[in-house]
Amino acid sequence: MKEKIEDIYADIESQYGKSLQDRNIAFILSLIQARMKDGVLDDKIPVPSTEATAKTIILLLNRPELPWEEICKERRVLNVMEYLFIRAQNHYDEVRGLVLQLLGKHVKGLTPNMVKSFLNAWDFMVHQSRPSRFAEEILYQEYTDRILDALRSMLNGEVGRGAALVLVCAQKEGLVREIAHAKVVTEFPHITKTAYNNYIYHSFSLQEIARTVGTLRTKIGYTRTEDGIITFTDTTTTRRGIFLRLWRFLRSFSD
Repeated sequence: MKEKIEDIYADIESQYGKSLQDRNIAFILSLIQARMKDGVLDDKIPVPSTEATAKTIILLLNRPELPWEEICKERRVLNVMEYLFIRAQNHYDEVRGLVLQLLGKHVKGLTPNMVKSFLNAWDFMVHQSRPSRFAEEILYQEYTDRILDALRSMLNGEVGRGAALVLVCAQKEGLVREIAHAKVVTEFPHITKTAYNNYIYHSFSLQEIARTVGTLRTKIGYTRTEDGIITFTDTTTTRRGIFLRLWRFLRSFSD
């Protein structure tokens, strides 16, 4: 009898333990659960110092091998993590303002680009209430951020024929399952139904398809064999990708 995928994961976990990412997710969930009182999230979290915020961001970005539970044994780091991940849900401007203060301060080991990188990832998490229906159609979930970034770039200004060409190629390449307008519009609201549907079953030229596929492969960074096997040229997990998967997990839990 073939093993179910759930059984495979359970077997790996029993032999080797949970992955660091899973442990970090579980830790964040424990922080949220600890602050739930009669179904209401207690977000009365003290404002951390800019020094503690800087230290926490440096730890998150430069020391990804450290479990979050471990770094949060330091009380001021725990305070920052709760502030970033819990307080921000109802007080976004307040929390963002604290992080922005770091741009005007000189902190050893923390560059402005690092602050901006963290802020972009954090912004994405706070505003992404849940993955769009189209994002859920992406077959390589660990590379969702890269695939969506490439599609956003290629679909910029495209509402009909051009949009259909890009998405048809993405489906043919095996990047996404479904490209019906009802799904596509949840991620790309500028694509109009009539214009898009007029071309979704259109026969595009081989030159158009080859050019579009080439652009997809270049922008996303992958190769594809004749039998359809896709290999991503850079398998390093991006910080934004880590946050995206964490946020999806958190939202699915709360939903």
